[in-house]
Order: sequence, then C-alpha cells, then structure tokens
Amino acid sequence: MANDFDPVAAAGALAGAARTYAATGRVRIEPVLAPQAAQALADSMGDDAPWCRVLNQGDKLWDLDRATLAALGPERQAALIEAVHAQARDGFQFHYSSIRTSEAPDQRRERGLLLDRLVDALNNPRWLDLFRTLTGVRDIRLVDGQATRYDPGDFLTAHDDAVSGKNRIAAYVLSLTPNWRTEWGGLLQFHDPAGDLTGALLPRFNALHLLRVPQKHSVSYVAPFAGRPRLSITGWLRG
Repeated sequence: MANDFDPVAAAGALAGAARTYAATGRVRIEPVLAPQAAQALADSMGDDAPWCRVLNQGDKLWDLDRATLAALGPERQAALIEAVHAQARDGFQFHYSSIRTSEAPDQRRERGLLLDRLVDALNNPRWLDLFRTLTGVRDIRLVDGQATRYDPGDFLTAHDDAVSGKNRIAAYVLSLTPNWRTEWGGLLQFHDPAGDLTGALLPRFNALHLLRVPQKHSVSYVAPFAGRPRLSITGWLRG
C-alpha cells in the first residue's frame, strides 16, 4: 500500500524546489501525490474519523475525544473556549482537531488507518531520499505525522517548532482541502522578528509545504463562514 503514496513531482520541479528551500527556508510542491491517493486520504478524514480536539494550557497538552467533549456539556465547553481565547491573547495557544500516529511502525500497522499507511510511506527510502534532497540535510531518519482539521474558530498562534530533544529539521504540511478561499483564514503565515508577515500560503489540495525549523509561523483563525474544514497531514522531518 505504501507505493500508492509514492511522490509524483517531476525531477525538474524538485530541483527547483530544493533551490527555493535553500534560499528561503520554505517551499510548496504541487501536486505531490497521485490524485486518487490524495483524494482517498481526504475521504478518510471525514466527520466519522477518530478526531480529538487538541489544545494547550501552557506546556500541558489536552486531547479531548468526542465522549469527553460531550460530557463537558455546552456551558463548560463555552468556558473552555473563553479560557483558550484568554491564553491566546498574549501567548502560544492552539485549538483544532487531530488524529495522531504512533512513531512505532508496528503500532501504525496494527491500527491501519490510511493516515498510518501514509506515515509508513513517508518513512520509506524513496520519500526519505526526497526529503534529504529538498532540504539538503542528509541525516533525516524519521518522519512523524498527524492529521489535522481546522473548523471555524480554530487557530494556531506563532511558534517556531524548536523543541529540545526532538531533532526537528523541517516541518511539513500536506494540504488536502479543495477550493479553499483566502478569506476563510487558515493560512500558513510566516513572521519576521518584528511580527510582520513575510508571506502566507493558501492550503491547496494535494500540495506539500516544507519549512525549515526553527522558523516563526502560525495558522490564521478560520472564519465562521468558512465553507468546509481545513484538512491536512502535518509533522516533522527529524534527525
């Protein structure tokens, strides 16, 4: 099944992408998967997938599944959102939905979601060599991943992905939402030291975004009138 997720980008496009990444620390490649593979991944990330709402309280991470959210009830859920917004005003905060994958191949194979199969594929020699070529870093050894879903009201404030001991070389975002509009928010934004934006990328279907770590970036607030969830598979290339 891993071969279903082989990269399809042409060699010439990859060479140009490597030059862009070397010069700017980020690049977008599209298309990156065969259309049917990208569509199958998107179809597997519907409302019935095992999503958990993820948010942070300082350095503490919370994963809230559907049963936990339902048990909170409307009033406590509203209070939770108020607390999230209060923390977002002045610090690092996120609020979106996620399906995590294990770093252990045997655990991924045991669960067997299409997401797990993709992460298996990203750890095979063809993808690892592609990532090494694009980034210019030869000691990439591991690719982790999670599915993410940003609904109206979701966001991720500015951060640089540098975490001690994780050996993160670059972040990747595989976008799987068709026909997204800039006005809906959910843009991958890049910040300079003064807080101004140096760029922003629209989540385009079957596009792979790579960004060097550390690099300050954020995902802008998804508007209440967004027409669909912002779906992607994200993670890090690690040494």
